[in-house]
Amino acid sequence: MFQTEMHIAVQSLSSDVLTWLMRQVTASGYYAFVVAMVIAVMFGFSLRKGFLLFQVIAWTAVLSEAAKNLFGLPRPFFTDSRVACLEPGWDASTPFRAMAGSDFFSLPPRAVTEAYRLRDLSFGFPSGHVSGAIATWGGLAVVFRRRVLAWLAPFMVALLAFTRVYLGVHFLADILGGALLGGMVLSCAWKLNGSEANRRRFFAAARSRLRISLPGLLYLFFLFILPLVLALASLLNPIFAGFYVGLNAAFTLALRAGMPADEGSLAERLARVLLGGLLFWMLALGLRQAVSLLPVLSVSPWGKFLVSGLGTFLTLWGGLQLFRRLGLYRGGSAPAD
Repeated sequence: MFQTEMHIAVQSLSSDVLTWLMRQVTASGYYAFVVAMVIAVMFGFSLRKGFLLFQVIAWTAVLSEAAKNLFGLPRPFFTDSRVACLEPGWDASTPFRAMAGSDFFSLPPRAVTEAYRLRDLSFGFPSGHVSGAIATWGGLAVVFRRRVLAWLAPFMVALLAFTRVYLGVHFLADILGGALLGGMVLSCAWKLNGSEANRRRFFAAARSRLRISLPGLLYLFFLFILPLVLALASLLNPIFAGFYVGLNAAFTLALRAGMPADEGSLAERLARVLLGGLLFWMLALGLRQAVSLLPVLSVSPWGKFLVSGLGTFLTLWGGLQLFRRLGLYRGGSAPAD
């Protein structure tokens, strides 16, 4: 599973057009696509369902990153110079040739793994792209319960997994490990929030008073305290941690204040999505400029946390207030999904 023969065979079919296409598909596993997906689902379809989808994606990303740091295994292009790294942005230089696993169940030699750990590069096992694809596309199928999404999810996961092999950045073992992790998180999400009753309990916990509610305390811990602890321990990217905490804070306040109904014409839904994306981009740009004026914050991971968190909070909270004033949202608080 840590062999490179598969990569060499697949890359023998490479072309400029195919490589460009694989890069576009694999881009759906990165932060920008997740942000766009969450904004589109929350403002375009359902605030509550978008929030649930985001929880699945977020915790899959957290567990994937923790697993990568725990195992600390190299990527294919580093173990074998015959494998090209076709994804830009990597330091793909390597002194090793044909030094991957010697058979199907073997790990790369220890010397290769130790050398890779000295590089400032992300580890390979498990694949965060594959686990994230299962969380995203499988999460859509679970949250919205649409047959077409249930059929689309396996195709998108398989396609994205192929891009990671083609680009030379993941072994077969990484793919399988990511699939297992993503499947486990998705299964837990289904058990916790797959039924209408469980969803109502989850949103009731968000509205509950902390001093008298154990569910409310658990909600506070997992959605706010734990992400901050993980970021402090350098186990969670500060940008993602800020995005996560900011969105959770805005959603919780909006839920307690009374959310608008999600209904609207196609034009109104599209307007909410486009304006929400524009608002997020403008806030992120403005906040980055403001933080750059403060030398202490500009070089600190917490500056990135602040920009991401505050930008996300203002996008959701401010977007809801703005869209209500513009008539893009109607009605009072929508019933829990």
